[in-house]
Amino acid sequence: MDKGYIDIEGNRITDVVLGEKPEGDYIDMSGKYVLPGLINIHSLDFVKEISSKYIKFFTEEKAFYQVEKLLAESGITTVFHTFTLDKFSEDRDLEEVIEKLTYVKSYRKRKFLIDHKVHLKFKLGDVNLNKRLKALFDAECVDFVTCTGYNSDIIEEYQEQYYSQYLQDRFEIDEELAGRISERLKELREESALDELSYKIKFAKSRKIPFAVSKCELVEKLRETYKIGIDLLVDPRNPKSMEYISCNNLSASIDVECLVAENSSIDFVDEMAEDNINILSASKRSRDILEYVFNLEGNIGLPKAVRLASYNPAMALGMYEKGEIAPGKEADIIVVDIFEDLPINIMTISDGKIIVKYNYN
Repeated sequence: MDKGYIDIEGNRITDVVLGEKPEGDYIDMSGKYVLPGLINIHSLDFVKEISSKYIKFFTEEKAFYQVEKLLAESGITTVFHTFTLDKFSEDRDLEEVIEKLTYVKSYRKRKFLIDHKVHLKFKLGDVNLNKRLKALFDAECVDFVTCTGYNSDIIEEYQEQYYSQYLQDRFEIDEELAGRISERLKELREESALDELSYKIKFAKSRKIPFAVSKCELVEKLRETYKIGIDLLVDPRNPKSMEYISCNNLSASIDVECLVAENSSIDFVDEMAEDNINILSASKRSRDILEYVFNLEGNIGLPKAVRLASYNPAMALGMYEKGEIAPGKEADIIVVDIFEDLPINIMTISDGKIIVKYNYN
C-alpha cells in the first residue's frame, strides 16, 4: 500500500488505517515490508548454548541473553525453546528441571525483549518420565508438548526377535506360533502406550496446553479409539502422512531444513501451496526463518509465506492475540528491507516497545 498506518497504544494495536497518513508524530517506513513478529515453535538455540563446552566461561543468564538478542534481531518475537524431557532431566532432579523451565518462561518479565515459551518433547514407554511430565504440567512451566513416538523402537525390535527365539526354545513351539505370541504382546504394549498417551493428552488439554505428535498413525488411532483430536502434526516425512493431513484438515509443521533435504519423497513447497504444510519452524537456526519466508515468495506468494511463521502457528497453539497486524492484537511487529537481495530486519517491536532498530545505507 502507498499510504496507511498502524496505531499502537501500550502493548496493543488499536487501529490499522489504509489510504491515509497519520497525524502527529510517526515512524516512516515507506518502501519497507511491515510484518507481524515471527513465531518459532521449535528452537534449540538456547539448549545448544547451555550444552556448549564454552558455557563454563559464561553464566546461563548471559548465554540466554545472547540467544534472545539474536532472536530479536532476526525478527522472532515469540519463541518456543524445545527441551527433550529424557535428555534434559537425565542429570537433574525434578525440582531443578522445574526451576530451569520456569526461568525460561519468566525471563521476559525480568528483561523484557521477546516472549519465551517452553516446548517439551517426550517418548512413550517410560514410567519415570510419566511422573515428571505430570509434575511439570502441575507446575505450569510447559506451554506446548510433542510426543515423538515410542521409546527405543530399535531396542524393542531386537527384544521381540530375542523373545520369539526364547519361546521356541523354552516351550518347544514352532516359529510361527512364537511369532504370533510376540506379535500379540507387541499389540498389547502399543495399546498400553496409547492409553498412556490419551491420558497425557487429556491432562494437557485440561491445562489448556497444546499437544502435537510426530506420527500420523498415532493421530489416527487416537481419533478412532479415544475420540481425541490433536492440535498439530510435527515434521511429517512420508506421502502417507501428507495424504492423511490433507484428508483430515490437520495443521502440520516442518523444519526449514526439510526444504533443502536431498532425496525427500515429499515436495514440501507444493504441500505448502496446497495448505497441507502450514507452519515453518527452525530448530537449529531461528535466524533462518525470515530468509526462508522471503525465498518462498516466488512459489506461494509472500502473504502465505509470512503466515507460515506468524498467524498459522499462533492459531494452532491457541495464541489468538498474536500472529497478525490487526486491531486488538499484541503489538509484535517487524520491519524488513531488502539489501542486496537479502531480507534484513531493521526494526523489531515486541509487546508495543521498539527493541531492535537499525539505520544503515
